[in-house]
Amino acid sequence: MHDPAIHQLLTQAAASPHIKDLQQLWVGDCNRLQQFKLETESLYLDLSKNWIDNNTVQLLQQLAESCHLNDAIDKLLGGEVVNSTDQTAAGHTTLRNPRHHNYQANLKAMFDLADRIESQQIKTAFDKPIKQWVNIGIGGSYLGPRLVVEALTELQSTSRIPVFFAASVDDSLINQLFKTLDIEHCLFCISSKSFGTVETLMNARAIEKKLKSMPGYHPQAGQSSLMAITAKADKARQYGIDKDMILSFDDSIGGRFSLWSTIGFPIVMAAGKQAFKDLLAGAHQMDEHFRQAPVQRNLPVMMALLAVWYRNYMQLSAYGCLPYDARLRCLPQWLQQLMMESTGKMYNNAGQAIDYPTAPWVFGDHGQLSQHAFFQAFHQGLDALPLDFIGVIDESPNQQFLLYNMLAQSAALMQGRQQDDRMTGCPGNKPSTTLLLKRMDAKAIGELLAMYEHMVYTQSVIWDINCFDQPGVELGKAMAKNIQEYVTRGSLNQLDLDPSTVSLINQVSPITKESNHD
Repeated sequence: MHDPAIHQLLTQAAASPHIKDLQQLWVGDCNRLQQFKLETESLYLDLSKNWIDNNTVQLLQQLAESCHLNDAIDKLLGGEVVNSTDQTAAGHTTLRNPRHHNYQANLKAMFDLADRIESQQIKTAFDKPIKQWVNIGIGGSYLGPRLVVEALTELQSTSRIPVFFAASVDDSLINQLFKTLDIEHCLFCISSKSFGTVETLMNARAIEKKLKSMPGYHPQAGQSSLMAITAKADKARQYGIDKDMILSFDDSIGGRFSLWSTIGFPIVMAAGKQAFKDLLAGAHQMDEHFRQAPVQRNLPVMMALLAVWYRNYMQLSAYGCLPYDARLRCLPQWLQQLMMESTGKMYNNAGQAIDYPTAPWVFGDHGQLSQHAFFQAFHQGLDALPLDFIGVIDESPNQQFLLYNMLAQSAALMQGRQQDDRMTGCPGNKPSTTLLLKRMDAKAIGELLAMYEHMVYTQSVIWDINCFDQPGVELGKAMAKNIQEYVTRGSLNQLDLDPSTVSLINQVSPITKESNHD
């Protein structure tokens, strides 16, 4: 986005009529599949069904070079400052680099605690062995760990210990959780980087209240039903968590990049220590690929350049993530946070307002479920959007059926169908990407998630924005806190709010309803 000449050439390329004619693109390039097929040890990426050609890719490569992408990659992986807001490095890649001291320290802290739990050196506050584990967290403290736990334990059917997740503060969800759990054998973990996340602390207080109401609850050394994972260990201790039951991680690790840290402890509990090490190994392998591979063979860079091409030059405002494997059903939500919270920005690194769009609207679901929900709009709607079809190579009949359905959908979107009955015709020429995991294991999952992380970082470099902060998230939280405080004090009229919001508060709040009635 920095070089006006390259920007103009890309704009002209996007306006060329042939670039949206996938049939013509295939006819005009007999090497198209080979050129747009990329591969690593665990991943197979096919970009050939996209609105790109050799000229487009060369221009996008020039765009990356003009933004000094290689230098930016070296800064990220070399521990230099990349978070311009906080003036810090982004420490998540150090946690998966075996040569970095953070790697060993991170594993030792988690594995030592896991061993103490498994050997029953630590029991619950009811003096019972720990047989269940609850993760109390939201956002990055929830989405990444849940995704990986489900992927590596066949949706927890093979989990070493059942892991439950308490994210929202809905009464119905907490009550359902209490009905499901064997509370006397359960360890509850408060997972919050700041140890100040309102939703997480509300759930923690509700759980602590439940624990204290039960007979036989006597927390003491070596017996605890509560633990914490946080970058603010002092706050956890002030809350009352024993220091031996706190796993900490560095403040330079962003929440949505934190599953590699002690935030990933539920992965250790569910899938085991070796699986977690393999997860880190796969991610580190992708780190090295990101650092070393040339642009046109670099999976995360090519994915990012393609996304920038669609967002800024083809003016496509959405992005679909469609895993055809139930074990990856949480991937769209994880990617949604990663992309939209990281790149949904309107100011560049110098604090200047930008005049080009950044984050697309990211959505998705299990692919087969999506076929029966919104694929109709993909095939016959006037809009197009980039789609990631994601499958796992598996020889079982059911998984083969899913894979054939996935491949059929991407082919149908490209080829379309011409019919005498115009109502049943499909225009085709709709772009998509196909990404295959060669197997479902921890290393492949590590590669996959690290690829998307580096894709987002590459986008941020090209857009000249900071992908490691989220100032917009705080606005709504601050307003909610103010509303609750002013309603409780009976002084809502002193808060500067629009009439619509005031009226809605009066509808939902029993306090304001009562005062209005009086």
